[in-house]
Amino acid sequence: MILYFVRHGQTIWNKKGIFQGIKDSPLTELGREQAEKLKEKLNSIEFTHFYSSPLGRAKETLAILTKDRINPQVDTIPNFREINLGDMEGVPKEYFQKIHPNQFYNFWNDGKHYDPTDFHGETFQNVYERAQKGLQELIKKHNSKDTLLIVSHGILLEAIFTFIKKEGIEYFGEKNVPKNTSFTIVEYCKNEFKILDFSNISHLK
Repeated sequence: MILYFVRHGQTIWNKKGIFQGIKDSPLTELGREQAEKLKEKLNSIEFTHFYSSPLGRAKETLAILTKDRINPQVDTIPNFREINLGDMEGVPKEYFQKIHPNQFYNFWNDGKHYDPTDFHGETFQNVYERAQKGLQELIKKHNSKDTLLIVSHGILLEAIFTFIKKEGIEYFGEKNVPKNTSFTIVEYCKNEFKILDFSNISHLK
């Protein structure tokens, strides 16, 4: 089985430096252009199924990626929604950094010590466990000949790839978050996942 994991296109809140989490923001014009370029890049691949997070920015990206395909098999995976940032959703990064400087640092640089309790957020451990559950859902539903495209979010995708690499939340960090409309190719064979290509943005150059 081959899985293409895609991060959604740039959103208005991405551009403004505002944390999104499970709140939503539509794609910018650039975000739609990014998705169009990715669609052209992937047009020759015969995907058997398409999935997205239930959040609007992921669904909007997938709609662009599938618009030229005939009767695409599209579904959502609730476990692939983005991390819940609690009270820090919808606020600028500067505000988060000012109010919770230690956790802002940990969010980007020290996943093991990230503790969102004070602002009612979701832990990295919970995101990590959701990522595993979502992957298991896919494995149970599909066979070795399937090729899937899945649109999700930065932190959730980071959790997926950390799990695949057999690492823990202590490896969470900004450098491991895939870029907007990047695709990461994963092979699943003999009960093992293998990352073949990470955060590819060649279509944007």
